[in-house]
Amino acid sequence: MARAASAALPFAVAAGAAAFYSTISIIRHDRFSSGGYDLGIFDQTIWGYSRFEIVGNTVKGTPNLLGDHFHPALMLLAPAYWIWSDARVLLVAQALLLAAASLPVYFWGRSRLGAEAAVLAQLAFLAFWGLLAGVIFDFHELALAVPAISFGLWALVERRLLLFWSMLVLGCLAKEDVALTFAAMGLYALLVQRRARFGLAVTALTAGWFVAVLGLVIPAISGRRYHYFDYPALGRNWTAALVTLAERPYRAVTLALDGRQKLKTLLETFGAWLFLPLVSPLLLVALPSIAERFWAHNPAFWSARYQYSLPLAPVLAFAAIDTAARLRPLARPLLGATLACGLLLSVLVVRPLEGLTKLWSARTALRSDACLDRIPGEAPVAASSRLVPHLSHRPDIRLLTRAEGERYLAVAGGTVDRSRRRYRLVCHDGDVTVLRRS
Repeated sequence: MARAASAALPFAVAAGAAAFYSTISIIRHDRFSSGGYDLGIFDQTIWGYSRFEIVGNTVKGTPNLLGDHFHPALMLLAPAYWIWSDARVLLVAQALLLAAASLPVYFWGRSRLGAEAAVLAQLAFLAFWGLLAGVIFDFHELALAVPAISFGLWALVERRLLLFWSMLVLGCLAKEDVALTFAAMGLYALLVQRRARFGLAVTALTAGWFVAVLGLVIPAISGRRYHYFDYPALGRNWTAALVTLAERPYRAVTLALDGRQKLKTLLETFGAWLFLPLVSPLLLVALPSIAERFWAHNPAFWSARYQYSLPLAPVLAFAAIDTAARLRPLARPLLGATLACGLLLSVLVVRPLEGLTKLWSARTALRSDACLDRIPGEAPVAASSRLVPHLSHRPDIRLLTRAEGERYLAVAGGTVDRSRRRYRLVCHDGDVTVLRRS
């Protein structure tokens, strides 16, 4: 009986986390705090997949979302819409995926340090502010990448080849830049594990995939060059950036540390793990994600908000366990202190869940939903951002700021622009106004 309870413990912890993540995500959505970016974007595309269609993503403004970022693995979520055709299905799926990513953390912690230390590491992962920030920010394709990275890392350190290659495929199909994290796993295998043939194969394959997707696949789908290069301090394009780093390798460090917000986020990131990952060779696997964020020009990447810490979370957890195992007599107290420090940062310092205090009241949300229900099923709509994911199961839904004479307008809060004289009032209730073109 005791053995069965011990075996079930990590799954019970993960299930509790999934229930908590699902609850806060759905409450936030139901109270109109989710938005067109990103929940509305992904909901419209995956709704299309569930109908065996590639619909033009009118929220993002692109004919095929695969030409924006390459994430065909999102098609795996489409069957869930056959059970519950609602944007909230993505929030539940994300909660399940992120919680499941904690299981390899437990498995590896148990093999290195025992069950008690493993549970502490699993809880530290689930309470990490970077994971919670991803949970609270709508839905993102990185939800699929996190378990791929976590199970992939476990397969790497445990040398489970079939599982590793399966996770590599899932990660590369979840988002194009996840290939760089797996390339770093190949370097780890080459330099640390001394698995030359395997490491070189992984690195070459994933690096080649990354270059092919950016240079050929995405341009072929979108009809334009990949447009997410945001590193002007390194050069005008990827080639110039590589030349800069080759000529001035110190820029890799100075650029990542040249701002107060960058330093703050880095301290909060590693501080949540008691800085244990910094002395593990597994930190090598985190370097592509760190560089991608902290070399970027856009300040949003450096902040503690949004989904940008998600790919780092499993790597930091594995690296913390690795360091604790090297200090075995102190392992359990170290991981206990890590959990306490992570909780302190999540609850009192970074506070990723503070947005839950800025919700519409339940009564206002209920009346607003009833007002939105007055819009016919697949009628074209232009809507305020917070209304978009409540209306995104249709071929034409766009942000109000990009309205093109849609049949219906849905406006959240405030007063309606009187210049919209071609529209008549359909409903005004809760904090929503619906207009129909005359």
